[in-house]
Amino acid sequence: MSMFDSFRAKPKWKFIENGYGNESSLDSTDVETFKKDPIASLARESCQNSIDARRNDEPVKIVFKSFLIKTNSIPGIKELKEELIACRDSHEKNTKYYKKFDSMISCVEREEILCLRISDFNTKGLEGVATNDRNKAFYYLTKGNGLTTKISSNSGGSKGIGKFASFVASDLQTVFYATLNENNEKGYIGISKLASRLLNQETGMCTTGYGYFCRSEKVLPILETLVLDKYFVRDKYGTDIYVIGFRAEENWRAAIISKILDSFMCAIQYGDLEVEVDGIEINKEKLQSIVYNDSYIIPSEKKNILAQYVLLNNEFVHTKTVDIKGYGNVKIYLKDFDRQNENFAINKCIMVRYPYMKITDFKIPFAKPCSALCIIEKNELNSMLREVENPQHTDWEPNRITDDTELRREIKRVIKEIKDQVQIFADEVLLSGDKEEIDIDGAGDYLADYNFGNDDISLSGEEVTEKPKVVNFRRAILKNNIGDNSEEGDNSSVYDIGSHQDNGDDSSEPSGNNLGTCSEIHEGGETNGYNQEGDEEVLHSVQLSGMKIKILLLDKENGKYLIVFNSIYDESNCDLELYYLDDKGGRYIPNVTSAYINGNEVKIDKNRIKNFSIENGIRYKIEMNTDLDDLYACEVRIYANR
Repeated sequence: MSMFDSFRAKPKWKFIENGYGNESSLDSTDVETFKKDPIASLARESCQNSIDARRNDEPVKIVFKSFLIKTNSIPGIKELKEELIACRDSHEKNTKYYKKFDSMISCVEREEILCLRISDFNTKGLEGVATNDRNKAFYYLTKGNGLTTKISSNSGGSKGIGKFASFVASDLQTVFYATLNENNEKGYIGISKLASRLLNQETGMCTTGYGYFCRSEKVLPILETLVLDKYFVRDKYGTDIYVIGFRAEENWRAAIISKILDSFMCAIQYGDLEVEVDGIEINKEKLQSIVYNDSYIIPSEKKNILAQYVLLNNEFVHTKTVDIKGYGNVKIYLKDFDRQNENFAINKCIMVRYPYMKITDFKIPFAKPCSALCIIEKNELNSMLREVENPQHTDWEPNRITDDTELRREIKRVIKEIKDQVQIFADEVLLSGDKEEIDIDGAGDYLADYNFGNDDISLSGEEVTEKPKVVNFRRAILKNNIGDNSEEGDNSSVYDIGSHQDNGDDSSEPSGNNLGTCSEIHEGGETNGYNQEGDEEVLHSVQLSGMKIKILLLDKENGKYLIVFNSIYDESNCDLELYYLDDKGGRYIPNVTSAYINGNEVKIDKNRIKNFSIENGIRYKIEMNTDLDDLYACEVRIYANR
């Protein structure tokens, strides 16, 4: 067939022969990647691809529009039905596949089929649609598998498999791609991703499972404007994706909106991205009204979405820019919450990289309820992390680098450094100051109503049904029932962690039963018990003084405490003891079930952390899990065994 004939040839479906090679199934790996959450994957991948094709400084706009189409108006639908029947019959012994193909056949037998159009604007369109150039975007999109033209180190995508999310959202696993590019070239092609089937019983020749609605045997695009949605004809540069037999799950519009807000909040806030979902417009100006409208948000996504919006828009947010090992800057946002509003804290840090796409998040031990956001800008750091993202772009996985051990280690160190810097900033903000009183309820009711001046906007959903008790941490003078009174300036750090009743004096009563499930009362003698064993001196234990130790209650019900101090000593063998107290000076031993110093688990013995070292100038954060289940005044003592 001549080139002229190829242009005149009537478009038709062509299912590719496998050349006696590999066969594929309906549930191939590239499709399975996105099956967990098809609608969300479709939304995320579509936006990412469009942002990467941005044409200028104007925002990229993406439109998701559902529509019904007469089945017989779909190009090549009769041929597609014939192929589906052949696939079903070829897999008659496979009950699972037989039922799936039977369902597909039922779909194309309907009078109308629901489709979804995904159109982007202010983008470049797909290069190579008229030339079939193997190095251009149209070729990679339609015929590449794991291939990409996104050579920019700062693009969103990099794996070349995001396109398969569209097939997962189709009941027919069939998609049409159409484009008008900057060279004023237009064209389209249809792709159906089915399963291999037998073509010839005698020879054993099968299909690959891939079919193309195209012109000529060379599988060339059709150089015309594709019109499936009768209300839309493309006249501006960009690309359209048509999902045929759209699997419209319940509340799919909210699912798309929620995923876009969660994944691209920063891009929308910065004015880089605008989205429209079946007439619902999402842009910088309308972002607030969308975020606070429960009808647009999936409940499970609400908290993360709100957290990002608050971090980017509230005036009471702490920010810091940090250089990561010379690879480039990250900007950290941190918002702490009082107890009344702690329900809005996500207690984790959301990681976003240029082009302002959320990648992952991680939990770190915060001293107070808070939310954090870390944005990696367009720099070498961004490029480095892009290379180790998983195909879904939802995590960084350095072990993907198999051929460069040192690079793999360096990326791990870089990721750890980012987390460490977030933790350091959190400590600076949440544990700052040298006050004798420590208020874990926060610095103020900054977000008491989350209204931001718009009386028409309300936040519904989870509500605080019980007002938390106000807990005031205060320095207490301990009257030691062991026989040594606490003096001003000793190392004992004692804070009242109990809910207390006003008796008209300065006394307070810890709530709960002091004897509870904890150990027996600690009585008499040396508190550490290390000095003598018979007549033989074993170790000389010295209580370390002069350090301000802060005690924070993280979780009352589960007895979780955070102890923070800056060391002024270099000691190789230390013990830390924790006690809970009554107002009469009685000291009691809780059971410590586990403990971590700066994230590393350490040895414990009842109320004691044993055999740890400290260095001058280093800040230590000690998480202790105890069997206490109420609010108590507590004391911490640190000893050096010399």
